Amino acid sequence: MVIIDPEQLQQWSLLAVDELTDQQVLDSIAKVTQAHNVLAGVQARLLAGMENRGLAGELGATSTAGWLADSGRVDPAAAKRQVAVARSLGTLPVMAAALRQGEISAVHAEAIVAAISALQRACPAADVGAAEQQLVEVALAGTPAAVRETGRDLVLSHAPEREPVAEDPELNRLDYGTGRDGRGKLRADLDKLTFEKLRSVLEPLAAPRPGPDGEPDPRSASQRRADALSDLLDAQLSGRGGGGVGRAQVMLVAEAKDLVGKATFVDEAGRVKDTRWPFHLSWTGSVSRQVAQMLACDCEVTVVVVDGNRVPLDVGRSERLVTPAIRKALIVRDDGCAVPGCGRPPHWCDAHHVREWIDGGETKLDNMVLLCRAHHRMIHRGTWQVFLGEDGHPWFIPPKTLDPDRKPIPAHNRRRRPAAA
Repeated sequence: MVIIDPEQLQQWSLLAVDELTDQQVLDSIAKVTQAHNVLAGVQARLLAGMENRGLAGELGATSTAGWLADSGRVDPAAAKRQVAVARSLGTLPVMAAALRQGEISAVHAEAIVAAISALQRACPAADVGAAEQQLVEVALAGTPAAVRETGRDLVLSHAPEREPVAEDPELNRLDYGTGRDGRGKLRADLDKLTFEKLRSVLEPLAAPRPGPDGEPDPRSASQRRADALSDLLDAQLSGRGGGGVGRAQVMLVAEAKDLVGKATFVDEAGRVKDTRWPFHLSWTGSVSRQVAQMLACDCEVTVVVVDGNRVPLDVGRSERLVTPAIRKALIVRDDGCAVPGCGRPPHWCDAHHVREWIDGGETKLDNMVLLCRAHHRMIHRGTWQVFLGEDGHPWFIPPKTLDPDRKPIPAHNRRRRPAAA
């Protein structure tokens, strides 16, 4: 049996597009797109058969993906994604059916497989069938990007206390150097919050600027972003940047019970109640409750509290952000990050509410502590705890893994000082 008729393909390649009406062009694009999707499904089933028969080893390849990349001249990363889809056809029947019928693309399928894989790692007990159904429904109506966003929401909904890889700043990398042509080269891999700050600062500076006669900005989006980076550096070097350059400009819209951690997002059967995760950043999408609560401590964030119908009940409190006077007092008292053994300088630190602002904690000296970003995240994870002692200074309670008795430890700068005579 000939699966694909070469003569039919030859006829398509010779299609006289200029002789088609507008509607015929549109109809043909739809048909070719569906055919492309169907062929992607055929390829996935063939790759699955190749995997099951162990043909890659017989051909001297290290893996099916390696053979596909070599013999098919496919990008290695793309080959791995295609083989991952092939391996999932038997366990994700709804996705397989949609791909077989040409209703979703190979990229949709790759996004679904990646989302299910991430969900299983975060929550092995999750209902994969329900998650697959939700993801396929999104794929049928939206883009692969929408599938990926829904997948991230599913992971956060099933494991709200687990820190997603996308939010882990310890994985951040920024490399730069000079290329052979003498031009500067940048490469970065950033957590969502850092990337959100970067985009929040650059995007307004990168907006198109019409010419003096109203003509459109001739620069591409990429060129505008590069110019925005140059403008930002000029401002910083000239002293116009100030200490607030890069601070996050974020709006969190959530029910109060979501922010305080009382809401649940899965029912007793483990099914997601609502795939829309309540905490979103403007540019980079969903973030965990942990990051949302941390942002509410000492960043340029507007917290809009809504009822169950998402009707605003309260829009922020002006005293939530630490005032310059309180920050100066914190610097005098804590002398940098207060965590024992740290002491990073004050300009690296956030002002953290000991009793969370969303829980009614006030923005005042005896409810605040300076923490560097790494230790700010640590406190929000709950591994360590902080309180203000009778001496008016921060004290920290270590986790049981470090001290079974959890004996309070004084702040970093207090440990350095000798006891009074």
